[in-house]
Amino acid sequence: MVKTTLKKYAELLKAGCCGTPEQMFAGDWDYSADQIFTADASNYLMIGMWMNSRALNDYKLKEGVDYSIFQFPAMGLGHDDTSSVDAKEVLVTSNGANPAAADAFLAYMVTKDAADILASYGYASPSKSADPSLLGPVQQVATAAVAASKVQFVLGDLLPGDLVDEYRVQLQKFLQDPSDAMIDEVTAAIEAKAAESY
Repeated sequence: MVKTTLKKYAELLKAGCCGTPEQMFAGDWDYSADQIFTADASNYLMIGMWMNSRALNDYKLKEGVDYSIFQFPAMGLGHDDTSSVDAKEVLVTSNGANPAAADAFLAYMVTKDAADILASYGYASPSKSADPSLLGPVQQVATAAVAASKVQFVLGDLLPGDLVDEYRVQLQKFLQDPSDAMIDEVTAAIEAKAAESY
């Protein structure tokens, strides 16, 4: 499946879908976001919805007018109905100074009141008490897509750390050279690391 997916991505890259490798791994997400959101051109950025708050507050863009969100890419490989979610955990530890207050804070974070506060800053809440109508149009698209999809967690939440690191290194090599030979080399390296990890 990885090889087939990379071949589809190679088609997109060769068709000019994306920036240069230097732009795609320019060091950090902030730099890439700055390049996209301050350019006077139509662009897209494959990035999480945390960007929504930054677009609203830092760039002063109008949600649903200056930018939007869409599923990308739809490749027909049997997982186009899947949304990837990057979980941000809030944890209570047993050695904290006030575990009861920490537990109360966690309980509060899934209330309607907390969801409304998050929405006012452009963030969605996983709470069933959240009112999606309080969200802006782009965040509504994102939350509707997640609600209608099979949901999985992002790569770093799914795989052993060493395998995640290898996967990312190999994907960077692929982005620099999306040839069939590189696809073979990349998938072999990922499979070798997976064999060590499991």
